[in-house]
Amino acid sequence: KMEAASPVKGLAYGAIASMVAEIATMPVDVVKVRMQFAGADGAKVYDGISDCIMKTAKAEGPFAFWRGVQPALVRQCFYGGLRYGLYAPIRDSIGVAPGTPKSEIPLMKKIIAGGSAGAIASFICVPCDLMKVRLQVDGMVAGSVRKYSGMSDCIRQIYGERGLKGMWRGSGPTIGRATVLAAVEMSSYDEIKTRLIKMGVIEDKTASGVFTCAVASGFFCAVFSSPFDVVKSRVMGQPVGPDGNGKLYKGMVDCFVKSTRNEGITSLWKGFFPNWARLGPRGVICFLVMEGLNSHIG
Repeated sequence: KMEAASPVKGLAYGAIASMVAEIATMPVDVVKVRMQFAGADGAKVYDGISDCIMKTAKAEGPFAFWRGVQPALVRQCFYGGLRYGLYAPIRDSIGVAPGTPKSEIPLMKKIIAGGSAGAIASFICVPCDLMKVRLQVDGMVAGSVRKYSGMSDCIRQIYGERGLKGMWRGSGPTIGRATVLAAVEMSSYDEIKTRLIKMGVIEDKTASGVFTCAVASGFFCAVFSSPFDVVKSRVMGQPVGPDGNGKLYKGMVDCFVKSTRNEGITSLWKGFFPNWARLGPRGVICFLVMEGLNSHIG
């Protein structure tokens, strides 16, 4: 089962599962973010996934694929815990009686609960997301000098740009992405699992069942969240001028408009396959750890 015996355990298990999954999928996330950011300034950086991997490894070494892991883990500790931990309480608060079988819970209530949990969690964790993206794209242009020496230096420079307000740069697309991602992930996983069990395709509480549901759920997550994800990476990763404002985009809407106008509508799905390649396995790890913790500890 995905729901813990108490909200506190739900927060703790969600944090643990999310941090484990983050470490395992960090290299894919770095490739995804770099492919999404590439082309924002009009220059072609990578020819594809393999080219991005090869150029990153050659120019910066293997440790580049774990760049930004420190703020990523801090983010997941709170974001992951809140996103998974708040899902069931919010779902129950909008009219679902505790203990109601998943097959009897309306899909819309699952979507509302997942989206609300994701929005709350993402807003709180925007500063960590901003640091992660900045560190991931730092030094990706050939011949460029790295701007940040680490997490503490990154947060110092970001705060110096526009103060506390600057720590929430890119909050619009971040919250949009997280809301869509959480709504689709939590609701689709439940829905896919319930339907496949009814059809006899999978068995409950099996690794193969969790894998099938998580990969399928990850596909839908990637499809619906990619536009917000691309804009988030670009708004957060863009260079900043002396006045503290972004040099490429004024904000979320401006980024949407410029990206589609200059690179076409498909630019909003840049990095789709590494995005799915991350969300699928990440979902598998999260749900396996969550279901394992709930089943063995309670």
